[in-house]
Amino acid sequence: MTVGLALNAGSAVAHDGGNDAGTPVCLEANYMVSDAQFGPFAADGPGRVIEQNIITGERGITVNNPFSAANVGTPICPPEMECPGPWKPTGNFSGGLNGHAFITSAGQQALTEFHRDGTPIRTTSYRPLMGNPIGPAGRGSVPRPLGSQILPNGNLIQAVCDANFFNASNSDPLAPGEVDPNPLTTNPAIPGLAANQFFPPVFTTAARSANSRLLVIDQETMQVIDEYSQPAEGELGHDLWGCAAGIMVSSEGMFISMFHGGAVLVVDWKDGVEDTSCGVGCNKVKRKEDGKEEMHDTDGDDLFKLGKDKNRAKVTRVIDFVGGPASNPNRRDTLRAISFDESGNVYATNRRRSAECLRGEFGGNPYGKPVCNPSVFRQRISIDLANEPNDDANYAEDATIALDPGINVIAGLRINRMSARGCDLVQAEAVANGADPASRAVAELCNVETLLVASSATNPGCVNHGANPANQCFTPGGYVLEYRIDADHVDGANGKSCTGNPNDGFGPGEGNEGCALPIATFGGAVNGDDNIDPRMLMPIQRGFIQ
Repeated sequence: MTVGLALNAGSAVAHDGGNDAGTPVCLEANYMVSDAQFGPFAADGPGRVIEQNIITGERGITVNNPFSAANVGTPICPPEMECPGPWKPTGNFSGGLNGHAFITSAGQQALTEFHRDGTPIRTTSYRPLMGNPIGPAGRGSVPRPLGSQILPNGNLIQAVCDANFFNASNSDPLAPGEVDPNPLTTNPAIPGLAANQFFPPVFTTAARSANSRLLVIDQETMQVIDEYSQPAEGELGHDLWGCAAGIMVSSEGMFISMFHGGAVLVVDWKDGVEDTSCGVGCNKVKRKEDGKEEMHDTDGDDLFKLGKDKNRAKVTRVIDFVGGPASNPNRRDTLRAISFDESGNVYATNRRRSAECLRGEFGGNPYGKPVCNPSVFRQRISIDLANEPNDDANYAEDATIALDPGINVIAGLRINRMSARGCDLVQAEAVANGADPASRAVAELCNVETLLVASSATNPGCVNHGANPANQCFTPGGYVLEYRIDADHVDGANGKSCTGNPNDGFGPGEGNEGCALPIATFGGAVNGDDNIDPRMLMPIQRGFIQ
């Protein structure tokens, strides 16, 4: 590795230090994280989005489930929705028109717009467009939306994943002769799903991969007006296209993480954009009436049609973090979230495996096959360096940050400025090693970027041994962790290794000595807060109103 991962941001002071939760002096002072509240990792509730201030550690606004009985018949709960019903938020971001927040529901396949005080405004449902069941029958069905973002022209962009999930009633059924293990699912009312033949109970197929897509939404009407679908066979990115999850945009293009593909695809977002998706308010169509050409707003009856060849995504670059053929089983259930640092380096959550966990190799399976369980996972952050030579045709992982075996099920990831809590730790560490506490060098230790990671099963340092015999470090219960990303703290730095063996300790000479440990943690019971099941994680561009 020849390029440093975190660059000094000059002489600017990293944080003011006197910010109140929700009212930051600097934009990066707060983050918002989707708490799916999905058992068994957290209370099996309807879901919520939590704001946290990384200066003070205080909780700010909690955005609660908008799908209540009180909102039936309003724009917040259109007829396609289940109200009261679950939320299970995944994608979230703030900004856009009026600085509003937009939060995705994977539970009900919808996108809701919120005021900055957490009050819901309106919801658009993807169920009619995607063909999912209406009402309670469609709860958690597939295809389901995951990450969301905003395009440079002001349109919203929504990743839609079609794959087999253990809690989706319309996932593929069991094959003849297969036994449904059912204890693997938290919804016994949905038996006989093929996903239950895998550990974890998710997998994709070629047909479902082809049905994953990116929807374009106009902010003014919240209508779907365009899409990006799988490239044609033989085109770059076709074989790795699938369950789209994370989205981010740079001057190069739109970066999409493929949950079950183990790769990030860079899409030319301008290619194939229709006249109706040219920016905010563009979903107007020209119609000739009485010989005159007039502009008319599209309405709810003009449902966008999926599957047009002209809407196939043009992939310009592939960042492959797994390697091998597209059929490599190790690609399954890998990349969820992605982020840039200030230098343009790409970071991705990566669930590495010590076993392929093929069909039938689930915990307690009746077929006499090898058993897969949490011990097969090795959570790490994969990095593609912006200034490295073009290696996209091959394995593109330039560096990694291996998380210790106690960090499992990582779903959200975001680069940020170092937090106040992290700053306290790294400065104290430097002083303990002989540095002058009043020196500029110690002050500048905090003037760098760090990495925030949302984990559903969080046990840094494996201090809790838990009750799961499959992996002594695996402990349900999540929160957000902060890691250093400079060259001294990536894998292999200073000769340290990180095997990820759950039976290995953290003492000198042991295989996990070089594993990344957090410099700060936020939320969760360990910090005296509620237990959470965190998913997508975003810095807040405009603080919620307190």
